[in-house]
Amino acid sequence: MNRRIFIILFIATVITMLGLGAVDPILPLYAKSMNANGVELGIIFAGFALSSSIFAPIIGRFSDQHGRKNLMVAGLFLFAIVSALYVVAVNPLELTCIRILQGFSAVMVSPVAQAYIGDMTPPGKEGKYTNLFFISFFAGMALGPLLGGYLTDRFNIDTPFYAMGVLSLLVMLFTLLLVPESRAIKRYDSPKKNYFRSLVPVFKDKPMIGIMTYMFTRGFYRWGFNTFFPLLAVGSDHMSLASIGLILSLYMLFGSLIQYPFGLLVDRFPSQKVNLILWGGVLSAVSMCAITFSHTLVMFSILTICMGSFSSIARASAIAIRTERGRVFGMGAANGAFTTSLSAGQVLGPLAFGVIADMSNIPTAFLIGGLFGLAGTIASVIFFRSETSY
Repeated sequence: MNRRIFIILFIATVITMLGLGAVDPILPLYAKSMNANGVELGIIFAGFALSSSIFAPIIGRFSDQHGRKNLMVAGLFLFAIVSALYVVAVNPLELTCIRILQGFSAVMVSPVAQAYIGDMTPPGKEGKYTNLFFISFFAGMALGPLLGGYLTDRFNIDTPFYAMGVLSLLVMLFTLLLVPESRAIKRYDSPKKNYFRSLVPVFKDKPMIGIMTYMFTRGFYRWGFNTFFPLLAVGSDHMSLASIGLILSLYMLFGSLIQYPFGLLVDRFPSQKVNLILWGGVLSAVSMCAITFSHTLVMFSILTICMGSFSSIARASAIAIRTERGRVFGMGAANGAFTTSLSAGQVLGPLAFGVIADMSNIPTAFLIGGLFGLAGTIASVIFFRSETSY
């Protein structure tokens, strides 16, 4: 493992996710100021994940064949442009288009950076290095909502978007100057052949299906939570944006703190990977259900901490298995499939939550989302158990 490259990519990812997370606590209210209803709000949030789910495996395979550095640089530059577009948006349709473009730029950065780390990870150390790197994602997302809420309360609602653009440009220069091209690029398929055809084996692999099933359902209720929690919190306890940002940050903070220790545990007890996915996924989904019956800042905080902590237990094993399968199918392709499944859940989750919220209420949407996550965890374990090596 090249420590210098690891540290550079780690810092770059923290800063990128910091800019992205800063938007989370304000985007629902930003959309509401444009008279977006529940379904439109779901569509706006789903736009990001929709483009991610479509392009992630294609870009991942492209990076397997042609390199990772230039893709990350291009994605960060596009990310900065998108940040400026948020400020000039005037209606929900424009916000949706911007989110779609942002999702495309995002899959050129985070999944590709994870594939780069996977290239450098020694066999038997998947839990240690890939989960240590994944902390960068959650560290940035943990601090981002807190920063976004503070900047909005201190200045105005446009400030977090400007901050996201500036941070993206800084990271782009950082990556361009200090990160070399990965030395593990392979031609897993002829460039003349259809990229989709070369990805078929990834989506037919049972361990990968198990990972994608879990990530899809987790993305479903997790993104529904992100989309509608600010509205739930304002309606329940009249919390400030800074308080909402704090709660969103708690999920990421505690998730990142537990991620690495359980990554080490996965390496030490590889036979327990599936059990960790089972119990972590079940307890996280149950915590989501319990939010339905909460009304205070204290209870929201406790349940959010539980949801983030238990989720990280399951995710540590899922990431380790993904890296193992990446050595078979290509790190970019495996990370792309991982991102696609998560993003597909992020597409449908906000839409479903929006429909349920409009037909019933937001707490009911949280309850149904948690139950869906519970069913998805159990289904994923069935796929893993059908493979003798797991």
